[in-house]
Amino acid sequence: HCGRKFNPFKIQKSVNMFNKLFRQSLKPFSRVVHEKAYKEWLRLFDFFKDENIKYPAVVKAMGYNWQLHHGPTFLNQFESIFVDQIYQFNCESKTPVIIDCGANMGTSVLYFKWLFKDASVYAFEPDKRIFEILNHNVSNNKLNNVHLTNKAVWIDDQDMFFNSNNAQSGKLIQDASSIKVECVRLKDFMQDFKQIDFLKLDIEGAELPVLQDISGELHRVKHMFIEYHSMINEPQKLSQLLHILEKENFRYFIGGNQIKSPFTNQVVEEG
Repeated sequence: HCGRKFNPFKIQKSVNMFNKLFRQSLKPFSRVVHEKAYKEWLRLFDFFKDENIKYPAVVKAMGYNWQLHHGPTFLNQFESIFVDQIYQFNCESKTPVIIDCGANMGTSVLYFKWLFKDASVYAFEPDKRIFEILNHNVSNNKLNNVHLTNKAVWIDDQDMFFNSNNAQSGKLIQDASSIKVECVRLKDFMQDFKQIDFLKLDIEGAELPVLQDISGELHRVKHMFIEYHSMINEPQKLSQLLHILEKENFRYFIGGNQIKSPFTNQVVEEG
């Protein structure tokens, strides 16, 4: 020990860290063996290597029949939602209320019904073409208590202009040359519920004004997932968003794209 005082705590801490790294090294293998979703993702990844696929394409995965408008978008969503389960949450009720803002083709909607078959899901998607695929995926899989709205969530009910890139990141913009879409004020919609078990906001840059508008209704919300967008030509406003969450007594977790079950895997180290 070279004259230094023996510290069993440091040795144990090193052993724990080694074990943690060892488990992480086995993670891909563990997924292949144990996780159906990861096996499905590998199969889908191989399927979408074909550059001659015609859209809308049809695939089967996780017991669902899917219609897709864009293979890479679906692969990305499937990995985050079904494999990494970024929306997984615990709920005492067997019939949770879930509001999905920015539902796209319905990967999140089908996941919520896969997680809680008796959940009531209210989904919003402004892009008309993608909404048709969303509607097809819900009706074709005979999902009950799923309510779809072909509108954008916003701070009022006035029509807005919408830029669609035919994939996953269409957004509201101030450009009269783009598509006009109907909007619904999320604040008014939320007031119909005593409790909202999960609120998902993936609305491509509109999250801060919408969050500011609904701040007085956040006492109804148990869990919330927000995708924050930082536009390179606009001021960064993450601190304003976090201030709203702090004021409403939320605890927040900030992560990137490869976070697995952040609502249920709350890792605490040294407090």
